[in-house]
Amino acid sequence: MSLELAAMAMPITAQLGEMGAYFASDAFKETIETSTRAYWTGLSWLTAYAAVAIFISSTDDAFLDLYYWVLTGQRVLTQPFRYVPSTKKLHEMPQKKFAVMVPAWQESDVIVRMLMNTLSTMDYARFDIYVGVYPNDPATIAEVDAVVKREPRVFKATVGHDGPTSKADCLNWIIAEIGRQEIASGEEYDAILMQDSEDVIHPMSFKVVNAWLDRADMIQLPVLSMPRKWNALVACHYMDEFAEWHGKDLIARSHMTDLVPSAGVATAFSRRSIAMLCEERDNLPFNTDSLTEDYDIGHRFYEAGLKSAFVRYWAKMPVSEREAVFGNHTVTKYRRELVATREFFPDKASISIRQKSRWMLGISFMGWKQLGWIGPAAHRYFLYRDRKAIWTAPTGMLAYAIVFQSALYWGIATAVPSLGGLPPLIDPESWLWGIVLINFVFLVNRVVHRLIFTGAQHGLKYAVLAPVRMIVANYIGFMAAWRATRRYLWHMISGVKLTWDKTAHAYPSLAEINGTAEQKTRLGEALIFWGALNQDTLDAALDAQAQRYRPLGLLLLDRGDITDEHLANGFSEHTGLPAIALDPLKTPAETLERLPRDLARRYQAMAYGRENGAVHVAIGEPLKPEDAAALERAIGKPVKLAFAPMSDITFGLAHAYDRSQVEKEARTARILARLNLIAPEEDTEIWKAIRRPSVRFADLLVRRGAISHDNLRTAQDRLGAASDEQLGHDLIEAGLIDQADHDAAMLAASRPPAGYIRTARRLGYLKDHDIEVLAERHAELLEDA
Repeated sequence: MSLELAAMAMPITAQLGEMGAYFASDAFKETIETSTRAYWTGLSWLTAYAAVAIFISSTDDAFLDLYYWVLTGQRVLTQPFRYVPSTKKLHEMPQKKFAVMVPAWQESDVIVRMLMNTLSTMDYARFDIYVGVYPNDPATIAEVDAVVKREPRVFKATVGHDGPTSKADCLNWIIAEIGRQEIASGEEYDAILMQDSEDVIHPMSFKVVNAWLDRADMIQLPVLSMPRKWNALVACHYMDEFAEWHGKDLIARSHMTDLVPSAGVATAFSRRSIAMLCEERDNLPFNTDSLTEDYDIGHRFYEAGLKSAFVRYWAKMPVSEREAVFGNHTVTKYRRELVATREFFPDKASISIRQKSRWMLGISFMGWKQLGWIGPAAHRYFLYRDRKAIWTAPTGMLAYAIVFQSALYWGIATAVPSLGGLPPLIDPESWLWGIVLINFVFLVNRVVHRLIFTGAQHGLKYAVLAPVRMIVANYIGFMAAWRATRRYLWHMISGVKLTWDKTAHAYPSLAEINGTAEQKTRLGEALIFWGALNQDTLDAALDAQAQRYRPLGLLLLDRGDITDEHLANGFSEHTGLPAIALDPLKTPAETLERLPRDLARRYQAMAYGRENGAVHVAIGEPLKPEDAAALERAIGKPVKLAFAPMSDITFGLAHAYDRSQVEKEARTARILARLNLIAPEEDTEIWKAIRRPSVRFADLLVRRGAISHDNLRTAQDRLGAASDEQLGHDLIEAGLIDQADHDAAMLAASRPPAGYIRTARRLGYLKDHDIEVLAERHAELLEDA
């Protein structure tokens, strides 16, 4: 056998020897040298292209910078001769009536907070909000419906077909709903405003629009990023870009061309201009073939001869009050604030690339196709600026690659001189080298401008990393250009319609909006912010609390003013701890064992996960600091708290540790899922509905008026980890409740959960034909139901 292997190895050894000899030969070295020089020559040509392309683009940027500074100088000199109404004058002006459009596709996480924050903070009375929703987005519809029931200034506009389509399509349906409401009320709106579901609108925004509406048919206010952590590179690059775009570029553009492209938010249209666009396009004012309908409509305004204005207004806003040094009165402290719409832009590169590719697809590709090159020279110049990212983004990444390879070659040649000998990519004596040096000056100019506008708008700490974020922005721009190009080419080849490229949105907390992240938000304010109740309901609850004390959250639950899901979100806003969706039956047994049942009952808490050595624990209401510390000592590991609906925790304490009472329903759920009669998201909603009636025995006693909250808490602190049965017995023994109240509350608390099939039918998830399938294949489930 060994002889056979040796015989087989001999040809292989011979081949390896021949290969080694070839690699060591002069022919191989000559091939490598020829290939290297050919590659280096190609790289030098690419370097020349990159240098010239960057020079052209940078010259354009430098020209706009110069134009802005000359314009700024002129405005400083003419300031005494220009009329800008004071903040006091804005308050005194008669208010026109506005309709605010908010298109929403899969925005259930943010839409309520946006609506409630706008309604509660806007220093303006005469406005209504119209939210556009899609029939196949039930989560967003449910959130909007809840607000519509409480707030007469909020209306729902349902798109006539499933989504997603395009934002323009959604806006057209909202316009149609606005028209119907105008006919019904007999009153026409003076202007229609455009906002998004993640917008934080400045309280003075509508008053600025009100003041400028007589001067222009379209008004664009600045759009800025909400402050982020100073070292968050992706999130903060939006702060840099919008500070410069809306602090310099749009100012120069509007002055040079008399055209302001809408930003899609913080935009107002006069009613007559919308009527004109409706007549022009058969009641479809927004272009449904465009993914950037805001950009498109700005150009259509220009073509129609309508005036647009970009307004940067600094309002005098009250900050605080103090007692006057002399005299018995208070003095108000003011500060100047730029009236702008702010929002959280993406903080992940993948999401940012997705968003910017949509912008590039709509502006550069679709804009080129649909608008062409129109208007006078200044107009065409900005069309070029809008579209040049198609080639400047790849060119920028090419330049980075060239610099990297040059640095790598220099390092190798320095370390091993024998490997050098290649000529420089650019001859230092050539005109091209002069272009490179000028480009370096342009680069310094770009960095300086970015530092100026980021620092002026957001503060010096954000300016520190602005140069680094420019590199991040270039990478995101390149990837967005590549993605947009691929989507557009596929659209052209296949004919597939381009649809709404959804970007996940986040909404800031109340503390972030108010700039008081260090302070706790009051629970009542948090619940209003989350759309759980209005001020009148809160005031009524506070009056009741003054008559007989009960913690506000529990009192609102007792009165039926809020749900425990709302309360969990309110506690989260109030304390800064996260709120979670808890399904106690999906919590593994080994996780539950981290918090034994008696201990869980004592603190009304449930363990639901583990991560990095810490135990995640859900609570229904805030714990005292000493209780939180005691809970951590008892578990013996670090604890991370989160709020969950009280009904979920109550249900979990009753059935997660001993699942005998719900095993039949769990089996039913598994069978229905296997038969494809219930979808996973429907199963989640069914179990939520099953858990929702779960109420703590102690809370039931208070709701019946059997015992006061203070007496109950005193008894619970004394009894510690007692069960409901023990608690009830001791309360009777102490004479704090009677037997009838005890029995009624115990009966309600221990009632078996609703059946799975019955709940599924009540929610509309199981139809008659589904029941027929069950009758044929699993009749026993129907008998149990």
